[in-house]
Amino acid sequence: MKPGSIIPSSASSLTSLTVTMTVMSYLACLAIGALILVDRAVTNWTSSLAREMTVQLRIVRDTDINQQLEKAQTVLSQFPGVLQSEVLDEVESARLLEPWLGTRSLEGLPVPRLIRIITDTENPPDVDVLEAEISKIKGARLDTHRKWETELTRMARALMVLSYSILVLISASAIAIVIFATRAVLQANRHIVDLLHLIGARDSYVARQIDGRFLRTGMIAGFFGVGLGLLTFLLLGLFGGGSESGVAAASRSLLFSTPESALWTYGFLFLVPVTATLISLVTARVTLLRRLGVVT
Repeated sequence: MKPGSIIPSSASSLTSLTVTMTVMSYLACLAIGALILVDRAVTNWTSSLAREMTVQLRIVRDTDINQQLEKAQTVLSQFPGVLQSEVLDEVESARLLEPWLGTRSLEGLPVPRLIRIITDTENPPDVDVLEAEISKIKGARLDTHRKWETELTRMARALMVLSYSILVLISASAIAIVIFATRAVLQANRHIVDLLHLIGARDSYVARQIDGRFLRTGMIAGFFGVGLGLLTFLLLGLFGGGSESGVAAASRSLLFSTPESALWTYGFLFLVPVTATLISLVTARVTLLRRLGVVT
């Protein structure tokens, strides 16, 4: 008959450790997924803002707004680095203000006219010169969206720091849990360890027999956690709504993307079971050797 292991698989401490490490791995998977989505979203937003600018023309007394629009269009069409300029009609301009002012509040108000500009990213226009040319037109002002781009970048950095902090806290919590579980397992099986010492087994041999169980526990918990995380993103993608810019679309883009993006995404996600296994193995090993009296 094949001899059994020192620590039985049904040990309550290992069962609790498996469940807890699974939850930790699941939370880490969600944090990594959110980190990837935030990075992608901010990259897309900032790239769009970098490509576009807006000319705002206020309605000025004794000035024909249509003539001012024509002047602005003439400047933009001849300016190097400007690929396209599009005049938004009054209805489109008013629609942009509806989320803040509503529809009735806009009646009778001199809503500014807007010109949307698309620039050449490879050969961008000289913003200072363009702004000076636009300012010569009465009531016209150039908006480069730099303020929004700065705010988005600042928000992205804050969210990334928060996500990394969550991952660090999860890792620290996992290490603490493994330490307590290792001590509990060693204490519950102290009589077996004493018997092994009595027949001449060294502490390093005892530690190897026990930490193998923690290695399997960390690996199983890590893969279960990633599986639950992927299932969560899949359910959000299927039942999170049909919006093309909401949570459902973001979840679908996380799971189903280009091969290059998918390689990085799944690579980061499957670092979770690797990390969980290493945390369980190394922490259990160090804890066991210290508890057994070996100076490491």
